[in-house]
Parts: sequence; structure tokens; C-alpha cells
Amino acid sequence: MVNNKTCRECGTALKGDDIAIYLKLVTRNAEDFLCIDCLGVKLECGRGPIEERIKYFRESGNCTLFR
Repeated sequence: MVNNKTCRECGTALKGDDIAIYLKLVTRNAEDFLCIDCLGVKLECGRGPIEERIKYFRESGNCTLFR
């Protein structure tokens, strides 16, 4: 399935991880999303901690959004 979604803030093309982490951290009901960089700004934590969460969820195997 082709993803043609873009970040609602900066317009960057979104990847699967951008969408999955937004769904996990913000809301499962989202229809528009922020890229990892813009989400880091919104959450006031930067990109690094978000990438660490993605890695954690992927390695844990417990979250179906990151499979």
C-alpha cells in the first residue's frame, strides 16, 4: 500500500514510523499527522527521544503499529 500522507506542519512526506509513533503517542483516531521532527517540537523533546521510543516499540514486539 502506497502512503501519500504529508506532515500537517511542514509538508514532508511521512513514512510508516512517523504515522505509527503519532498514533501511539498522540491519538489512535488521527487522520492527519506530524513528522518526527515536528512531533518532537510539539512534545518539546526533540527527535532523539522519539526515535528511541520507536526503537523500543519495534524491539519489544508488543505494539502492532511497529511490525
